[in-house]
This record gives sequence, structure tokens and C-alpha cells, in this order.
Amino acid sequence: MKQYTVHLSPTQVRKMADYTVDTANPKESFGPAFWREAAPLYPSRNRKLVRLRLDPEIADWFASRKEDPHAGINAVLRAYVERRRADGQKRA
Repeated sequence: MKQYTVHLSPTQVRKMADYTVDTANPKESFGPAFWREAAPLYPSRNRKLVRLRLDPEIADWFASRKEDPHAGINAVLRAYVERRRADGQKRA
């Protein structure tokens, strides 16, 4: 459950891009090799709010490929942690 709601001003709403099926950018495919190795990841219900400093190009990359960039970042970090656990490594 969200703890806060973001309210946009009419000016902010007018500046938002209108995306339709006709104007949407085509998404690039990761290819069959990626999907063979991919494991389904499910979000946890009890998340912790943290501040994280990212390089601008990393933040931009996730923002351009996901409707919710935070979910994408979380999925990558979760996959990394799960892989390290599977390999028996506790430290980076």
C-alpha cells in the first residue's frame, strides 16, 4: 500500500506525452538466449524505502525501458542477489 500520493498540476499534466499504440516506440528484443536463462521474479510485499544514487545513464536506461523504473532496478538487484546466493557467495 502506498504511503503517499503524487498530485500533478494541470501544467504538468499538459506537458506529459500522450502514448498510443500508433506512436509507441517499438521495444527491442533481448533475444532467445536471454529468455532461456531468465527466471521469473516476483515482488515482495514488504519493501523498504531507501535512497540510492545511480549514474545518470543507468537511471535513464531503466526509465526508458520500463513503465516503472524502480521495478526494473529492483528486479536486476534481486536477480543478482539470488545468483550470488545460488553460487554460495555472501559478499560481492
